[in-house]
Amino acid sequence: MDNKSSTSSRSPGDVQGQPVAKKSRLVLKTIIYDESIPNQWLDEPPLEIWDHHIIPLLGLRDLALSRPVCTFFEAYWQDKFTNNVLPLRVGNDVATIDDVMGVVEILSSRREYTKSNPFVVLLGKGEHEIRSSFEDEHDVDCRNYEVYAEEPTTRLLTLSITCNSITFLGQGKEETIIKGAFAIEEQQNIMFKKMTLTNSSGAGMYIYDAEVELNDVVVKNCVKYALNMNAFNNSTTLVARRCEFKECQGGMSSGEGSEITTVHFHDCTFHAHKVYGLFVDQRSIVHLYGESTAVHSNGHDGIFAQGYEAKVLIHLPSHHNTSYNNGGEDRRTDLDEDGTITNVED
Repeated sequence: MDNKSSTSSRSPGDVQGQPVAKKSRLVLKTIIYDESIPNQWLDEPPLEIWDHHIIPLLGLRDLALSRPVCTFFEAYWQDKFTNNVLPLRVGNDVATIDDVMGVVEILSSRREYTKSNPFVVLLGKGEHEIRSSFEDEHDVDCRNYEVYAEEPTTRLLTLSITCNSITFLGQGKEETIIKGAFAIEEQQNIMFKKMTLTNSSGAGMYIYDAEVELNDVVVKNCVKYALNMNAFNNSTTLVARRCEFKECQGGMSSGEGSEITTVHFHDCTFHAHKVYGLFVDQRSIVHLYGESTAVHSNGHDGIFAQGYEAKVLIHLPSHHNTSYNNGGEDRRTDLDEDGTITNVED
């Protein structure tokens, strides 16, 4: 049985996700079960059947649980794990989204994930409810005019991301719905793609001293800001592409802390919030790109830059209808505190 695993051809040059056995012509063969033959069903099927038809059906959890059964599966596990071709499937490999970080922490201790080769979490169609909570030591919801507390605030329905280099991949904005929030603190290379977030308890995302990317994401119906961003001990960076932020307390709030927060929005929209579309406070720099960019129909100001070194750079012609139909000013600055909003010709 153990000799079987050694016959499967594997080399460092194997392409990720490709079958590892050499191709050969398959011939139909009738196998008659004989209880006197140990491990008959492992030994009888040719390697081509295992490589091309059986192993591809096994997910991360399946293959991991197969390892203690016999050493035949160890080579397959090492091949898939080393090449990082087995994503973690919520609903299959783990029961709920709350179980994700426990698995990621274990596997991250055994190998290094990077921005170019991240750990991938697959979120299927339907609703995924977050039941976890996050102890927020900063207690900053700065545009909701909350009083700072001496004790950490418990953010309900919030999953804390505790490892670097993770990609959360949904099936589409209409197909994958996350009910709850994410807290990303002091983590790098965190990406969210193709999903919708909604939170009846707080913000959509709390991003502190972190590096985050959003692609094709909707954040809506949050009782606080869609994005709550701050830089306390290290810089915070966000890049968002083709995202929509709507119907929350506000679109984005950034700027608390002593470090710089830098945000790049490409073809993103901010609309129908109760207060501001974009609130940019001290030491925050927000860049807006793309003809589809729009900040409109918010209850207060569309874009408000206040505080020391608060800057909004609009990389669009001055005639582009970037901010409009807001309840207050479309573009508001606090010149006493050095806030600026500027169109930039690239």
